[in-house]
Amino acid sequence: SGVDFSSVTEVYSSHWAFVALKKDLGQAVCWGEYTGGGDCSRVDFSGVTEIYSNDYAFVAFKKDLGQAACWGLASNGGDCSEIDFSTVLSPDASVATTAAAATTAAITSTATVTTTIVTTTTILTTTLATSTVAATSTGINIGPISGDHVYHGQAISSNGHAFVALRRDSGQAACWGYSSQGGSCSGVDLSSVTDIYSSAYAFVALKKDLGQAVCWGYLPDGGDCSGVNFNGVTEIYSNNYAFVALKKDLGQAACWGDASHGGDCSGVDFSGATEIYTNHVAFVALKRNLGQATCWGDSSRGGDCSDVDFSGVTEIYSNDVAFIAFRKVLGQAACWGASSHGGDCSGIDFSGVTDIYSNNYAFVALK
Repeated sequence: SGVDFSSVTEVYSSHWAFVALKKDLGQAVCWGEYTGGGDCSRVDFSGVTEIYSNDYAFVAFKKDLGQAACWGLASNGGDCSEIDFSTVLSPDASVATTAAAATTAAITSTATVTTTIVTTTTILTTTLATSTVAATSTGINIGPISGDHVYHGQAISSNGHAFVALRRDSGQAACWGYSSQGGSCSGVDLSSVTDIYSSAYAFVALKKDLGQAVCWGYLPDGGDCSGVNFNGVTEIYSNNYAFVALKKDLGQAACWGDASHGGDCSGVDFSGATEIYTNHVAFVALKRNLGQATCWGDSSRGGDCSDVDFSGVTEIYSNDVAFIAFRKVLGQAACWGASSHGGDCSGIDFSGVTDIYSNNYAFVALK
């Protein structure tokens, strides 16, 4: 209450706060946890074209000027006063829409609140959501999720605790935030980078044309990929603690990071894998054409799907600790993972369901 949403063009979120940008007016309003980005009263939003976030901080990017402003928890990226953005950001920098922004409709979530605008008369929930608000507008589908920490062509990328600004034409970069979790990239060669991926605590910069990659951040959670062969890698996926480099054309993959959360996939057969899905602690490799899948990671929170029938599956959705394999044509679904947080949907009728949504620990099936 008390927030003026008039003229808002986009809404962004960190783990603890929201920012409503009024791009045409060069203004914004922020609310939520003060230290997590909820106070932006000292930020000049004139000329801001995009806003990026991690768990604890925001960056307001002025594309046309090659400038940026930061706020939130200083140690985790909220202070970028020492960064010379003129060397890494240029007015013609390639920028894609950030995953943190709901630019096509009004739906944004943090760890504790989900606000959904839908057009339906029936909502089914598998577990109790923290907060759900229904109104009349266009429905927004949060899933299927196949790795939400991927940056194709963006000027600024983030993980949970740090940011990296990269000028791709020169390979010059600046990192800031929690230094041991990606906020320091001194000595990292970022020339020829095509894509940047992140876990919660580390980054991977892929040089697809060269078949190479460099990693930095918290070593046990993906910051060390020195033993990984990236030749032939087509895509990289991540959860909070691990990465998967998929060589789709070869039916192969390499994993690294925390072994108990997906960093070890030595026993997984990737031949025929068409998609990889993630939650925070596990992975699913779907072989859609064969009606099969393999899961690995935390077995109690999605890493074990040995009892799940994947024949006819059209989409897979996830929250932090569970998955849903949806057969839309048949009106059926199978759930697994933490049963108290969406991993058990045995009492749910999925006939007529058109979309499935999630927050951190619950699902909603929309008819």
